[in-house]
Amino acid sequence: MRLFILLSAVFITGCYCYGQENSKQTLLDSLNKAREKDLGAFNLYVTKTKLEFIGGAFSNRSNQGFQPFTCTYHVYLPFQLELNRVNEKAGDKLLKINMPLIVHHSKYGNYAIGLGNRFSFLIYKRLYLSYQIGLVWCEVVKKDTDDGFTKMGLNFHHEFNLSYGITKRIALSANLIHISNGGLFKNVKNNQDVLGIGVSYNFNSY
Repeated sequence: MRLFILLSAVFITGCYCYGQENSKQTLLDSLNKAREKDLGAFNLYVTKTKLEFIGGAFSNRSNQGFQPFTCTYHVYLPFQLELNRVNEKAGDKLLKINMPLIVHHSKYGNYAIGLGNRFSFLIYKRLYLSYQIGLVWCEVVKKDTDDGFTKMGLNFHHEFNLSYGITKRIALSANLIHISNGGLFKNVKNNQDVLGIGVSYNFNSY
């Protein structure tokens, strides 16, 4: 009798636990199915060249206000990491990660050249907010200027960018650029802020 009771208890417990697990799995499957439209994936694509030009006014933080002019050029390397929704038609990318070559110079000829990483976040249709951080080598061609370049050496190149695609190939942007040593390259105390307007051309047609 005791053996029968014990076996019955094991059987009932097993059925209850299995039924509970099955119920949990059904609920999980239901939640997963409901969220299928939100499923995303990162993909790495080979892309064509993208070029960008930014013209702006500079300040070295010790002079009064901004004065013209500086030029910044970006040449994007031919690959792009993108975050997309899997179950939606192709459209604006939710997140784009690019690596551009950077050339930056002031009206005096002092310049910086290097490489950056850009993270672009979709705000609205065709409207992206981007942050770019780069490492550049600075050269002082003309000393005793007020553009913030004082010594040659490595500096950080930061950029905030708000861009809008007016066509599939052409985009206009507002930019804030900052060059400084970041507290790491203490012997190279270059410091420059730039407010600029940019235009980019993407050889990809999508």
